[in-house]
This record gives sequence, C-alpha cells and structure tokens, in this order.
Amino acid sequence: MSQRPSIKDIARIAGVAPSTVSRALADSPRVSLATRERIQALARELDYTPSLAARSLVMGSSPVIGVISPTLSDPYIASVMKGLEEASHQAGYQRLVASTQGDAEREIEMVRMLLGHNVGGLIILSSRAQGAYQELLAQISEPIVFVNALHTGEHVYNVATDNEHGGWLATQHLLTQGHRRIAYLAGPTRGRSYVARAAGYRRALEEAGLSFERQLVIPGDGSIRAGREALHWWLNQPDEQRPTAFFCYNDLSALGLLSEAHQQGVNIPDDLSVMGFDNVPMAKISIPPLTTVEQRTHELGRLAVVSLLTALENKPVTDIFLRGELIVRASVKRMEE
Repeated sequence: MSQRPSIKDIARIAGVAPSTVSRALADSPRVSLATRERIQALARELDYTPSLAARSLVMGSSPVIGVISPTLSDPYIASVMKGLEEASHQAGYQRLVASTQGDAEREIEMVRMLLGHNVGGLIILSSRAQGAYQELLAQISEPIVFVNALHTGEHVYNVATDNEHGGWLATQHLLTQGHRRIAYLAGPTRGRSYVARAAGYRRALEEAGLSFERQLVIPGDGSIRAGREALHWWLNQPDEQRPTAFFCYNDLSALGLLSEAHQQGVNIPDDLSVMGFDNVPMAKISIPPLTTVEQRTHELGRLAVVSLLTALENKPVTDIFLRGELIVRASVKRMEE
C-alpha cells in the first residue's frame, strides 16, 4: 500500500467497489448502514484523508457541487443553504461555496473558477448577473440550476419562488385589513425577484380599484439600512400623504424599519403597519412579530439539488415554481371602517 491510503486501497481491503467506499465515507443512504460503518471504521484505522480529485476519478463524475451566492450572511440565503447542504450530503456530494458579495462581474468569475475545479454542476442563488450569462451559458456543458433567478439554456434549470404571486399575496392581505395607501419598499434592481414582487403589488392594487402610484415605490436594496431609511422617508411625508402600510421586499429591510420605528417613537402597527417577505427566523421574535410571506427556503435548496442530480443522471428536468404562504402576526393593524 502507498504511504497515503486511497479510496481504491480501502475498496480492495473491504472487498467493495471504489464508488461504494466514496458513498460510504459521505454517509450516503445508498449504502447499507452496516457497510457504511465497516468502511468508515477501516478508513479511520488506515488514517485515510479524503481527496476530492480521487473521488472524481473513481466515481466517473465529480462528487462536488459548486454553489455561488451573493452573500452568506443573509438569513434567507442561510435557510436555502441549509436545505441544499442536507440534500447534497444525503446524496454523497461535497460542496464548494463561493460568495460574490452581490457583484455581477465576480459572479461570472466564480462560475468560471468553480467549473475549472471540475465540479459536477453549479447551483447559483439569487443571481445578480442576469444579462452577462447569455454567451457563457452557450459554452457550458455542465448543468446549472438557478435559484430565484430565471435563465434559459440547454443545460440550465430553474427553481424559484413565485414572487409575483407572493407580492400579490402580501399586498392583498394589507388590502383586506382596510389599508388603501400602501408603500412598497423595493429590493435590488438587478434581481428578478424585485420586479416580480413589485408586479404582484401593482396587480393587487389594481384589482382593488386603486391606482398604482410610482412615488410610493421606495428605492431599497433589501438591507436593514434600507428599512431604516424608509422609516425616515415616511416621517418626512405630510400627514395626509403618509401611507398606512409598508410592504417590504424582504424581512431584513422590514426588520430595519421596525427597529428604526422603535428608535423614533413610531408605534407598529398603530401608527404604521409593516409587511415582510421570507419568514426568516428573526421575524417571529421581532417587536412586534412580523407579518410576512414565507418562502419555502429549505425546500428551494433541496429541490435545487434534486434538479441538479437528476440532470447529472441525464433524466428530464422541468423548472419548479413554489408559492409562498401568508404568515399573519402582529405588525399589521386592521383599519377602522
């Protein structure tokens, strides 16, 4: 045996195929528990250190999924990543994760970098490089799954929230609570989610017989800071022109608005109602608890992995769109008739 034991060494001693060893070391349920425990014990005895490159050779394809995200600190992204990690681990795949910090050019660089590291395919979360992919996608043979960013191509697949319906659902709830002057705190303009949620907001208003007022769409970027700034915009409006409610692009900006409202002595929801989008963990313990639309984030991550692995098996894959769920808490007031 060589100085550093390999998967093939373990397979020879255990009397199994190298691919079985690789899956057993990844704790894949595709290998029986008894075989997994026997192989894992043998690997410990031999002081085996895994090599991703070696696993790629013995399995015939890369056991590594490349994951690209605009950030790793956003609680929405963290929840998607949790579903993605659980599903990929269960299937016996490792992950190489790259963060772009929301920079479109860096996102394209990360795509090229990860493909250069022999990943089996890519999952890209909340892409910020919409227009830059047209030429690149035509050159790529590995499957790519976009989460909440729609693209088309021969090896391109999408798993997304129905953001237009979610925007409609959020605004419709405010309307049913008697609100008629509703502001929309927008998100990153480079993302499709912002456009779709804004379209749902507008559709709900028009279905209620209300005119869409562009001045009530407040620029934002989905950050806590954007929510704080939106509260100051509201404070600077004449009393008769102030919206009675905000629909925020995401929970993060809604939580920023709630925090600044507390600092400025604005009572939520008596003075102003606030609606979020995502249902991040902090939403249920904010003061007051935030009414929001839940994205099925864990399921988005899981289905992204399912779609990618299905494509790697050369089986048909269809785009998946998930509808959100209204989560009613205490940040929205019912207006007097």
